[in-house]
Amino acid sequence: MINRFTLVAFAATFALTGCVKHAADKPATDFSTGATVVNVSHLEALSADGSSIYVTVDGNDAGELAKGESIMLHVPAGKHQVGGYARSLVGHVTVPPVQITTTTNNMKHVAYTVKATKPAFTELPDEPLPQTQEKPKTPTVAPQGATTTPADTTTTQTSATPANTTTP
Repeated sequence: MINRFTLVAFAATFALTGCVKHAADKPATDFSTGATVVNVSHLEALSADGSSIYVTVDGNDAGELAKGESIMLHVPAGKHQVGGYARSLVGHVTVPPVQITTTTNNMKHVAYTVKATKPAFTELPDEPLPQTQEKPKTPTVAPQGATTTPADTTTTQTSATPANTTTP
């Protein structure tokens, strides 16, 4: 009897290990570089069970979020599916993704929350990113209290006659 049980246990183990997804099957995606920024937040809710959510972008794992945390993801500009899953005792529970379109001018905000026992990702309003501008050339300003006269200023043109100035 014990021999049959051992044989069945080994056969089940070998059969089930072939169904497991291995991390080596998918190459890791780098979300630290990219032209656009997506901020994903795990909002607190009374109906949530407090478990962490694993964020995915276009089907690739991007990171883990505990309740109340946020993650900044850098992705290429364009359309993306931001979704996720929560681990459970029998595998994982998939949360349907939300489709967003990212641009280089705005930061996208996506929130994960549980409403009426239904987990969901929702897109929040965009936030404009600060634009890097060239610093305008500012003219030099004389220190306070100092007075300037035409003779004190310098010009790039060469003149043949000296400047006639009078000071009061």
